[in-house]
Amino acid sequence: MDKVTRQDDPAASIARALSRTERDYRRLRVGLAALLVLAVAVMLAILLWAAREQNLQHARHTQAQIENQLEQIRRRLVGQVLDYAVWDLSHLAIHAEDGPDQEWLELEMGANLHDNLGIDLALLVTADQQVLYEVHRGEPRPLGAGHDSLLAPGAAATASGYALWQERPVLFASAPVLPESDQHARAAQPHRLLFAFEVGNGLTRMLREATSLPDLHLTDAPGRPGRLPLRAPDGEPLAWLEWTPSAPGSVMLRQSLPWLLLTLLALGTFSALLFRRLRSQARASLATVDELRRTQARLAAQQRAWHELRDLHLHDADEEEFLMALLERSSQLLDISRVSLWLLEDGSDHLVCHASRVPDIIDDGLRGPGLESYLAQLRQATVLVADDARSDPRLAGLRDYLQQHHIVSMLDIGLFVAGELRGVLCCESTRPRRWHTDEINALASFSGLLCQFTESLRRREVEQTLHRQLHYDDVTGLPTLRGLEEHVEALRHQGAFQVGILHVKGLNQINDSLGQAFGDAALHEVGERLRRRLGTPELQGLTARLPANRLCLLLPGEDRESLSACLIDLLEELEAHPWLNERSPASLHFSLGLAGYPQDSRNLDRLLQRAELALERARGEASHRLAFYDDALGEWQRRQSRLERELRDALSRGEFRLHFQPQFDGGGRMHGAEALLRWMHPERGLLAPGDFIAEAEHSGLIQPIGDWVLEQVMDLLAGPLRDTELVLAVNVSVQQLRDAGFTPRVEALLQARGLAPQRLVLEVVESLLVTPGIMPRLAALRALGLSIALDDFGTGYSSLRYLQELEVDEIKLDKVFLDPLKSRPDAPLARSIIALARALDLRLVAEGVETAGQVDFLGRQGVTLMQGYHLARPEPRDAFLRRVEGHLGA
Repeated sequence: MDKVTRQDDPAASIARALSRTERDYRRLRVGLAALLVLAVAVMLAILLWAAREQNLQHARHTQAQIENQLEQIRRRLVGQVLDYAVWDLSHLAIHAEDGPDQEWLELEMGANLHDNLGIDLALLVTADQQVLYEVHRGEPRPLGAGHDSLLAPGAAATASGYALWQERPVLFASAPVLPESDQHARAAQPHRLLFAFEVGNGLTRMLREATSLPDLHLTDAPGRPGRLPLRAPDGEPLAWLEWTPSAPGSVMLRQSLPWLLLTLLALGTFSALLFRRLRSQARASLATVDELRRTQARLAAQQRAWHELRDLHLHDADEEEFLMALLERSSQLLDISRVSLWLLEDGSDHLVCHASRVPDIIDDGLRGPGLESYLAQLRQATVLVADDARSDPRLAGLRDYLQQHHIVSMLDIGLFVAGELRGVLCCESTRPRRWHTDEINALASFSGLLCQFTESLRRREVEQTLHRQLHYDDVTGLPTLRGLEEHVEALRHQGAFQVGILHVKGLNQINDSLGQAFGDAALHEVGERLRRRLGTPELQGLTARLPANRLCLLLPGEDRESLSACLIDLLEELEAHPWLNERSPASLHFSLGLAGYPQDSRNLDRLLQRAELALERARGEASHRLAFYDDALGEWQRRQSRLERELRDALSRGEFRLHFQPQFDGGGRMHGAEALLRWMHPERGLLAPGDFIAEAEHSGLIQPIGDWVLEQVMDLLAGPLRDTELVLAVNVSVQQLRDAGFTPRVEALLQARGLAPQRLVLEVVESLLVTPGIMPRLAALRALGLSIALDDFGTGYSSLRYLQELEVDEIKLDKVFLDPLKSRPDAPLARSIIALARALDLRLVAEGVETAGQVDFLGRQGVTLMQGYHLARPEPRDAFLRRVEGHLGA
């Protein structure tokens, strides 16, 4: 069956034929290239050999020419010495009875020899080798020594050759002085005449002129290829003539080689072009067949992927699994790495990346005027195909995004739910490409399967965001205590462990001097360093973020002595570290208090309380600033007892004060205020709640203090604020709500003052919602007409179920959700909570508004109630009333 299929497949047959042709062309091309290379190699070898032979031949010719010139000069010198030696006048003048005629010698053998014949040295020598007369370069010289090598003992005939004279090589010729005619008798022992040329002076000059070798010179140690020895009569070299031989063969090679290479290049280019044309024709045919086969393969892969996604849907796969499968199949089919799902936020043209094959862009957002044109194109055409995305006018608004991520081509499919555009399936390529029709159709079919999951993806993203907020701290990236619950349970099963609270001192100074961003950066750096240090084998601990400037440490083991040494080293290391940067380091100080499980308590909250007690003692230590909890805290307990007594006396002495922080609506009008408790301590001055509320709750004094606050607030509402519509908010503790008589007391206070209950708001923290027995009390208070507000919403334990069951009236957005606006233009978590409050029809008050940018953001989100330092700081009662009067007067 397979054989028949292969025979019936024309595309396969054509492909095989074209492949064979391509292989034949390739083999022929390789053979021709090899032949050309061989021809070039042979021709180069021949040229190199010919050039070498020509160079050698010319070198031999040059040496022979120099030798010939030397021989001619020697013969001329011999002839010149014979002309003077065999001459009647010289015979008579030299062999005179009273000795050589000096005048004749000076006349004939003086300057005349050097000026006319160029002879450098002339000697008159007796038969016994005594110099009678000497002329050097035309000047007579005193008779002296140094002529031994020139004088040949017993020489009777003419002699010539090379010798050393005064350590300089010379070419000499000598002959006996004889009469020219028979009229004069020959001397019994005739004198000899010796003429010489200095080789290093006149002789080399004559050779350079005769041979056209400008660098020919005399040397004692030859170092060049061209050289000729000047040998003494005994055969020993006296010196060398040296020159640089010319290389006509190399010149010929340099001149002919470019033409040879050009010829070979032209031949190779012609052959390459010919084969390239033949190959391109074959490849074009083969590419057509390949494209057909690839299209068939893509269609088959697209069908398989669609069926796989449909099966996932039919088998009730969870949304994450389906979404990852869809992105992965799309990436595989299109052979790209960038496939993402972007969803539109409700009521806006703001795209947010909810899932992507590129993790770095998840949660990124796109907005701006240019995005509106892009979305309008999708609403009109459903599919947006851009082979050249950067020059496509439809994507002009996304040009910054395209350049940032190096995107060249795009294929975007709109996701429509109930006829409304809800998102985009975006396929991006970082290299140029053409999107095929079958690919566009496949992505469109995938988007149909994806549309039914869009709403669930939005809900899941909100839940994940809230979960991350509950379990991890945004500033440090460390888990919260809730995020460490599983680790705490594991440590309980393992045995003993220590719970520590680390206090970081100095962050407030950084915030005040450099800004909140620098304080957050320092705390993040502390968290990172602490996490790395606790991960070492000697500690093997975990860390978590606590409220305020505190971190929690979980350390296995119960050996406090060894643990103390490690922790002291850790504290010293943290103290010595330059925070933020080494050039201008910030000074931070650390204190650590610990309590042990199970010896100090088996309850985690109780362990944290006792670790806090140990921390207070550690902060008073002069060194190390480390303390473990024990039952005899001594001075600490006395201080706490004193604080409790002072709190009791404060009520009777009227030391408590109320400050009020105004709340404003979107138009800047005062809506009301939050009542904040202060203690005017006789010794320590004005104290904030953080300095005494914990002890008030611990001692039970929070109930009478809370009742006092309620009375003061109601007196203010029934008195100076009676004719206004301002609302005052009061914080209520868990101990007050646990008191069965709290609700009747509140009702009695309202009735005694004739106060409308809707002007009073009771604020409770989120953790109270999960406290047993609290929700019925809150429901009873709400039944009186009071408003219930959740304070610091989003930082505790709230859930949609509790909000629905309790039906609270107001939630207060904690400042932690607005802090991101200090460094970036958006706060997604704040938007989610605002949308949640709007969906549940709850009043929302934004706390901690510290910048104009936060006010602008909240205004765009439709938030109508705000409070914070940017609007007004907490102020005493009288100052608040003056503000109210001024506000009402305005």
